[in-house]
Amino acid sequence: CLRLDGVKVTPDDINWIVSRAMQRGYPIPSAFMSSKPDAGINHKTYGVTSEGVQVFLDVALREMGMHPTQTGEAFSVKMTGGPDGDVAGNMIKILEREYGDRVKIVGLADVSGCAEDREGLDPSELRRLVDYALPIACFDPGKLRDPDARLHICDPAAHATEPGAEEAVKARNTMHNRVVADAFIPAGGRPATIHEANWRAFLRPSSSSPATGKPEPSAKLIVEGANLFITPGARAAMYAETGIPIVKDSSANKCGVICSSFEIMSSMLLDEEEFAANKEELVGDVLVRLRALAQLEAELLFREFR
Repeated sequence: CLRLDGVKVTPDDINWIVSRAMQRGYPIPSAFMSSKPDAGINHKTYGVTSEGVQVFLDVALREMGMHPTQTGEAFSVKMTGGPDGDVAGNMIKILEREYGDRVKIVGLADVSGCAEDREGLDPSELRRLVDYALPIACFDPGKLRDPDARLHICDPAAHATEPGAEEAVKARNTMHNRVVADAFIPAGGRPATIHEANWRAFLRPSSSSPATGKPEPSAKLIVEGANLFITPGARAAMYAETGIPIVKDSSANKCGVICSSFEIMSSMLLDEEEFAANKEELVGDVLVRLRALAQLEAELLFREFR
């Protein structure tokens, strides 16, 4: 088993690995690796991980009485991960597809910086960044709506002592804690960003829930699209202290893993030409199955949670 954690693997890398497996005599080289760009189901192209994250989010919103069909109002989301990334970029597209103007992305941070707007970041501008694979630093500041909205750009070439550089880095690194939203979706970021020693920073200062009297978190719900963003100890402490529902990464983002399994099984049954000839139908069927499996697990988890 070869793990490539923390390494950015490109489609060309995947093709090379598969061709290398063929050269080394692996009996089914196309089954050696998933997310292949041609004879496979590329995760970023088809948004397979994000499709599952959205289903878990949707079920959670309904269970908590926060779904726009229940409230008649838009709900707000903050995310980590860039528009140019797999999970976050596809979440931007899927949220727009599923909810339209009934969702507002009020904060988004990636390595390049962060954008914050209580009125919601302009959907067409976010979609432009996704379509052109651009980071949040490329967001047009003229598209910010709220008077207090901000775009912080972290220039890796800038010296830490330059005006605004330290403030931008601090804003980026704390966006997930500071910005208040209905839901938080970690869709990128470093492992253990929220851990046992800092999870209280996610709480709203001097604020408690009118219903429970418990400290109030800066989001009412967390759906973990990224792996390991919150440590197990921090997750347990946050729930014990605030009662916040947290959909764990191993459930919320598992559709990517399931899709890989389907792809490998298909590669064992079909050669590359057969797969390519039936690819669109296969991908369509897989996406339907992924959403159905996510729905089943999400509903089961919240039945148990009650």
